[in-house]
Amino acid sequence: MPWPAQVIRQFQALPPNPRESDFSGAYNKLLHTLFPPESDFTVVPWYPEILTLESPDDVVSFGIFLGSSPVFLLDVKTPSELTCAFSRNLADQQIRELLGDFAAQCPIPTLHAVSAMGTRLCFYRLDTTNVAAEIVPRGILHVPAKWDADSPPEERWDCDVLDANGEERLRAVVEEIKEARKNIANP
Repeated sequence: MPWPAQVIRQFQALPPNPRESDFSGAYNKLLHTLFPPESDFTVVPWYPEILTLESPDDVVSFGIFLGSSPVFLLDVKTPSELTCAFSRNLADQQIRELLGDFAAQCPIPTLHAVSAMGTRLCFYRLDTTNVAAEIVPRGILHVPAKWDADSPPEERWDCDVLDANGEERLRAVVEEIKEARKNIANP
């Protein structure tokens, strides 16, 4: 099912060289489409402490909460950062820190997260039932002699939220979250 026209228009209205904050409205509209106000989920735009090195005007992060517990995290960067190894590494580290910080609070078996570089998406997941679980996809090992060898490749952001494949993958994650919610008596 394609995104509603109202969601598409928000992304089409973005300026040619968008800042991170320019994506706030588009992703806010998209997330409210997936997690409507009448559901048990709450879409919360926020400024995680780990991101304070950047100006709050340039930080776009969202948490989806079931009651006061996180079930989905989204962090947005500009499309231009996708080509920069340092930026990909920073985005990957931020998502991994968020997953680690929130895993114990997640009431469902899997905490999901997405790193978005513009509309390009990289999906992450962490099994919250196993304290020894690793974040998927696995992190890149540090190679001291090669500064760019320990950055996730561009291909990790392997789909576009506005394309059918990206929409399908994001909706599948949301459906998994909604199904898991059915097993919780009181959020």
